[in-house]
Amino acid sequence: MGGTLFAQTPVLTLEECRHLATTATTRQQIDQETSLAAKYNRRAAFARFFPQVSANGAYMYNSRHIHLLPETMSTGFGALGVNGLQFNNPMMQVLGAAMPDVTQAVNDVTGGLYRNAYNHLDIDMTHVLVGQVGVVQPIYVGGRIREFYRLSKYIERMAQIKAAKSIADATHDVDEAYWRVVSVKHKQQLAKQYTALLNTLMTNIEEAAKEGVATQADVLNVRVKLSEAESSLLQANDGLILSKMALCQIVGMPLDSYFDVDDTGLENIVLNDTAINVHDAIERRDEIQLLEQMKQMAKSGVRLAAAGLQPNIIAAANYIVTNPNVTDGFKKDFAGFFNAGIVVNIPIAHASDILTYKAAKHQAKTVELRLQEAKEKLELQITQSSQKVMEANHKLLRAQTNIKHTEENLRYAQESYDEGVITAADLMAAQTAWHKAQSEKIDAAIELRMAELNYKKYTGQLLN
Repeated sequence: MGGTLFAQTPVLTLEECRHLATTATTRQQIDQETSLAAKYNRRAAFARFFPQVSANGAYMYNSRHIHLLPETMSTGFGALGVNGLQFNNPMMQVLGAAMPDVTQAVNDVTGGLYRNAYNHLDIDMTHVLVGQVGVVQPIYVGGRIREFYRLSKYIERMAQIKAAKSIADATHDVDEAYWRVVSVKHKQQLAKQYTALLNTLMTNIEEAAKEGVATQADVLNVRVKLSEAESSLLQANDGLILSKMALCQIVGMPLDSYFDVDDTGLENIVLNDTAINVHDAIERRDEIQLLEQMKQMAKSGVRLAAAGLQPNIIAAANYIVTNPNVTDGFKKDFAGFFNAGIVVNIPIAHASDILTYKAAKHQAKTVELRLQEAKEKLELQITQSSQKVMEANHKLLRAQTNIKHTEENLRYAQESYDEGVITAADLMAAQTAWHKAQSEKIDAAIELRMAELNYKKYTGQLLN
């Protein structure tokens, strides 16, 4: 029978809940994808150190040929063109009228020569094909490539820190919700015990009233107390359901999941040593590590701004293939040639870059001040959380001592009531004191658990 009940009511431990909350959740998938994106961006930044090789191809159609000579060109004698030499000088016109055969012969010879040159210097550019393979290598660009690579490393590190912080936050939420369930479960068990005590007392007082030993007022007093206990038990039952639903929501289980929690650890509390190095604890904090990365990024921003005031040197080399062949009279065949060069750019009057550099320095100083302020606040937070752990521990010790007193008092009161020495009201007072002490012990134990949880979170030890 016990095995069947155990199979029907699985018991979740704190470690199992942590595992559920920190694996296969949307939040973890987002963190994983962000980290992968940052890693590939870092690799892309590193690739900028190496030459960039590219290939290009082009085709162009032209509707007309290219002529290196015009159809007609002006000379001192007249217009020289494909139709010969046309005299427009008055002296040459007179000479031409006197010797028409000679001028006609000159015209034919010069026209033929010009027409032949004109036709040979005709370049067919109807179909043009160009292919190019080039290499570009930055030699010095003011340190931009180096700083971009550093920035990508800082961003990747920030993604890793945020992923770890997400796990720590999820762990904190799980622990908090888990111990809340344990607290309500203990309150429910205590309410059941208290209700059982009052039920027993109610039965006894009713018998005593029938025998005339107790009054009807005693019966009514016990009945009122029993009604209050039953109401508290009902609230504890509802609270347990709601607290379990909250835990299910955090760990990614269906809200109507049926399970129990392992509450044995509540009674076995070992106080951790809170005497740690506060400086080391602060440096472990995710917030500080993120600000440290932001500080480094701000410094890179200053160096990037300074790069705008530095010379830039870039080398390039290309191999170009054309058709027509531009290296041999524009023949209709493919031919190629190689070229290489260096480009140097020196900024002279760049007021905007100077102002940007000054602004970046002030921004970097702002990040440093924010980091200093955060460390001061975290030091106070760690000190306060350590104090709360010690206070919660003392409170639990007092509650445990009080439990012993109230249990002893209840035992004596029960014996005295059975012997008729005290009234039912006195016994109820002892039961109420016992119930209050038990409730305070549960609250103190949970308070200590929460104080330890916050202390571990503030000191960066939550995942240890």
